[in-house]
Amino acid sequence: MHIFGKGDLDPFLGMERAIRAQCSEHVIMQVHDVCAQVARATDSVNDAVESALAEAFGVDPASSPRRQHRKAIATLRALLDRGAKERALQDALVESGLAALSCTVLQEVAMRPTDDYRGMRMDLIVDPPADEPTQIIELKRGSHLLLARKGEPTARLSRELEKAVAQLKRYGQRVESDVEMTAEIEQRFGIRFDRPELRLIAGRRLPDADAYHLLSVAEENASESGPQLQIYTWDGFLAELERIAG
Repeated sequence: MHIFGKGDLDPFLGMERAIRAQCSEHVIMQVHDVCAQVARATDSVNDAVESALAEAFGVDPASSPRRQHRKAIATLRALLDRGAKERALQDALVESGLAALSCTVLQEVAMRPTDDYRGMRMDLIVDPPADEPTQIIELKRGSHLLLARKGEPTARLSRELEKAVAQLKRYGQRVESDVEMTAEIEQRFGIRFDRPELRLIAGRRLPDADAYHLLSVAEENASESGPQLQIYTWDGFLAELERIAG
């Protein structure tokens, strides 16, 4: 049972990107929490309608796209709660098809070493519909430390986060500067690096606006000397998938 055709979700992808460009994850998650409460209140109605339609057409209600998407997101959350490693999270995300609802998703894309560059391997490349930038995504564990305390109540970016940001920046610099390598990947996979942006997904939801402000500052600093960088917690990323996939 399929409800999304090619291009159907393009407006939602663009809308989420526009919102994220204007608002921190902290603000978006606050709004998302309210919307989630409304959605839970209407779940019983939606479930009843889906079940009736499925019965009429002789289809298993559990196979509906909405339920499959929610099951996939619940699986990812369960993996995060159990402390799953990056590769397990990456495999579950790719296998769920959530990131590929309206995009081409490439996993473990290698950049071969040259005289000028060491070898690198990008976790995910998401080639979106026309008019949306190509996303280079690095995934870290849910337990990945984002902030470290100097002493209450002062916090700073953790070394782990700084290393992850530097890693993504190297990917962006390589894609922008190594024309031959970029062309090789484009030809091999049939994609195009269009205004590439960097996305780091790591850690879990932070407690307050001050904590998210530090991430925003890190994004701005990293974006000054290369492709735009966005830092998502896993909770923020899964909430985005919920909104896009319904």
